Amino acid sequence: MIDFKDAFKALDEYYIRKTAADNVPGMALAMTDREHTLHSRSMGYSDLASKAKVTDETLFQIGSISKSFTDIALLQLVERGRLDLHAPVTDYLPWFEVKSKHPPITLHHLMTHTAGIPMGTESTVAAESEVWALREAEASAPPGEFFHYSNTGYKALGLVLEAVTGTTCSDAVMKAVIEPLGMTRTYASITNALRKATAVGYTWLHDDRLAGRKAELAAAVWSESTSADGSISSVSEDMASFVRMLLKHGTGPRGRIITEESFELLTNRYITPLDGYHGESYGYGLNIEDNDGHQFVWHTGGMVGYTSSMLMDMDLGIGIIILTNSLSGPDDMSRHSIQVMRAAAEQKPLPEAVIDPHAHMPKNPERYAGIYEGDRTAISISVKDRLLAAEVNGETVVLEGLREDQFLLDHPDFNRFPLRFVRIGDDITGLVHGSDSYSLEPRAIQSTVPKTPQAWKAFVGHYRSHNSWMSNIRVVLRGEELAYIDPSVGEEPLVSLPDGSFRIGGDPRSPERIRFDMIIGGKAFRACLLGGCLHRSFVE
Repeated sequence: MIDFKDAFKALDEYYIRKTAADNVPGMALAMTDREHTLHSRSMGYSDLASKAKVTDETLFQIGSISKSFTDIALLQLVERGRLDLHAPVTDYLPWFEVKSKHPPITLHHLMTHTAGIPMGTESTVAAESEVWALREAEASAPPGEFFHYSNTGYKALGLVLEAVTGTTCSDAVMKAVIEPLGMTRTYASITNALRKATAVGYTWLHDDRLAGRKAELAAAVWSESTSADGSISSVSEDMASFVRMLLKHGTGPRGRIITEESFELLTNRYITPLDGYHGESYGYGLNIEDNDGHQFVWHTGGMVGYTSSMLMDMDLGIGIIILTNSLSGPDDMSRHSIQVMRAAAEQKPLPEAVIDPHAHMPKNPERYAGIYEGDRTAISISVKDRLLAAEVNGETVVLEGLREDQFLLDHPDFNRFPLRFVRIGDDITGLVHGSDSYSLEPRAIQSTVPKTPQAWKAFVGHYRSHNSWMSNIRVVLRGEELAYIDPSVGEEPLVSLPDGSFRIGGDPRSPERIRFDMIIGGKAFRACLLGGCLHRSFVE
């Protein structure tokens, strides 16, 4: 029997410091081996206003971790000969339609996010509505060749589950997975009946700008959901039961949930995501990667006001689930926890818990230093104690790293857009912020883009909707290019297409499209993505 006492003590101290540093209101976690829960913790607040504490009974929305539940229910139908994962979706949903020059989309393609369809806007609670809207889209790549995460695809899988079982998707998942695992505090639909038992979700008070480490929080909008892409609410101990089943290759406390063959299908490496978010390989609703000689199987989840992380070291035989009512993702906490447990199991020194608010700061910050000249002003970037800083109105403000070459300048004049450094090869040549471009003298950013059509100027602006999943976007004209900016995701170029719409993203295989219309007084008042529209805001 391995003594994990020192590991748990170190981890508990780490969780306290980490949640404080990441501004996480509340969290529940459970760590388990293949047989039983090893360690669990509930901490922080389920409601900041009332100061109600998170308890073992507090529900959290687990988001996209729900997708693996859906896939397991589908694999059970395959085992019974009722479903063929490589059959066209139209065999089960005759009304399913996507414009395409390629072979038919199958269930396998939807399960692996390789159907070449958009992510979806979550503009409606009806899965049918968003799947129906796919007939306005065109498959952007041959099925099976390009990974593009699609919640809409999983909504379609839920409808297939309903068509084959003759029951609701929620009931099908309950009977296939949740009830056999004895998960008595887990629900496959998010309804108002669960609201009082669920931790209040928290999002950023200012949803139209980047969120720094000290960003103020506000209670998130509550919404009901029953679609297959992310509608499960659970508690950490129940989720530990799900993790144990995966660690045991599909075996639950009462026997097999899925066969060994189905588990191999669930965790097979079908595609390599290139989006920077979904790891080394993707199976069916799960990420698979090699980590220092061990196989990791994992997935994260995000809802409006909630994030979650599920991670299993399949060789160590230990997994963890972390549930939070925050938008600060707990994935790094999961990874550190597993590293500590592995060190303890191997009787090695426990790894140091480094909580670095500047983890995304470059190792060679001096390469970014200099005076960046723009049309209206200049930005001076310097190095202060190995950190990048900007001079703003006589004040030195340290930059917060967001991702490679992108930083937050947390100042009212700059916090609506990231500072994104531009490079040619290894050389930093300038930076962009919103619609403004700055060059690092004496070098200048050279543009080879054709002259901007006059009509494009009508599209520039701030667009809003009442959809809490996509509350607002901005479109800026930078030089002779349009850029699409989602404050919660980042920015992408807009590429003009022959039909008058724009592709979101530089990759020609991106299926995301946006179209502008309602031109009044030289301004577009509507920006529409597949299945949902935003309208021009009076706040620029």
